[in-house]
Amino acid sequence: MGSKNARGQAPLKRAAQVYAEQKAAEKVTTEQQKEAQKQEVQQAKAQQLVQDKALALQRVFNFDYTTLPKHAALKVAKDASTGTVKLHINIDIIHHQKTTNESNLFVILSKYADLITKVEFRLGAPTYHESSEVYNLRVGNMMQTINCLNKFKVDEFQFVVSLNNAFNFNQMKLAASAFDLNFEDWTMVTEILRVKGRFNVEIGSPWDRRLASLYKAEFLVHKEK
Repeated sequence: MGSKNARGQAPLKRAAQVYAEQKAAEKVTTEQQKEAQKQEVQQAKAQQLVQDKALALQRVFNFDYTTLPKHAALKVAKDASTGTVKLHINIDIIHHQKTTNESNLFVILSKYADLITKVEFRLGAPTYHESSEVYNLRVGNMMQTINCLNKFKVDEFQFVVSLNNAFNFNQMKLAASAFDLNFEDWTMVTEILRVKGRFNVEIGSPWDRRLASLYKAEFLVHKEK
């Protein structure tokens, strides 16, 4: 018979059980502390990334682009409202004589690689090329240009193709080089003579598929090894 004074009381815990419970509680506390420290480190890294990105954007915006080599096909535009900078590249093959005496585009373009993250690439190509040799030369030049752009850290890229009419696919052909871009989320639009606005070349559309096939057939052979 137990003491009547012990009736209704919880049974006494053995010392080993108490010790085990204390260690379990300490383990939970330690794990919680580690998790809290991990979250603090992650938050600090995220904040640092935000600061670094802001400083990088400020550096790019404040940079004096007049100190870089010039080319008639290149133009830098700053947007004060967003604090961003965009490089406009105008490849005008129809009026190519205007840039015949220009310095090598690829050499000059590479000087912008460490600064530019936003690009608008405009292509004006003829319906017909003088010969297959001239066409292949232009395909090679387009692939060289794209290869140079692949060295940029681009987060926004739009390929703009100028057309005489909405059904002139021949003028689109050199735009197949865009399929060699090594970054995602680039877009393609067309501008049609005497028609307002831009028209998206949607992924999976007939022209998108034709350009992808053309890239494999005629452009891949010019890809830099």
